[in-house]
Amino acid sequence: MTNLRRGVFGVLAAGAACAAVSIPSALADPTPTPAPASSNCTTAGLASTISSVSGSLATYFAAHPDANQALIDATKQSAFSAIGAFNDYFSSHPDEANDIRAIKQPLVDFQNQCGMQVEPAEALVVISEL
Repeated sequence: MTNLRRGVFGVLAAGAACAAVSIPSALADPTPTPAPASSNCTTAGLASTISSVSGSLATYFAAHPDANQALIDATKQSAFSAIGAFNDYFSSHPDEANDIRAIKQPLVDFQNQCGMQVEPAEALVVISEL
């Protein structure tokens, strides 16, 4: 249970907002055609992109204390409940959801450019379990 909780927190801390608001966009186009992979399609490139997006998310949440508190409170629930809390929060705050989508766009672009079939946040869970 500790590993699951640690893994969920790793996802939430590193890209939870990315994962929580990506569900509708993933359903919109379930089979994107990947563009040719570029030389930046490396684990280092992915880590750099995640770092940049995470930094932008940190700045955003620092400027939006209500969202910050609501989402950190969600991380204190079970994984299933946390996902529901994220979805509920962003459903009732569509402007903030759109802000987060814009912030995470470089990660979406990287994922599409490199033909990634696994969400970056899911990859982080695997890494966090090492």
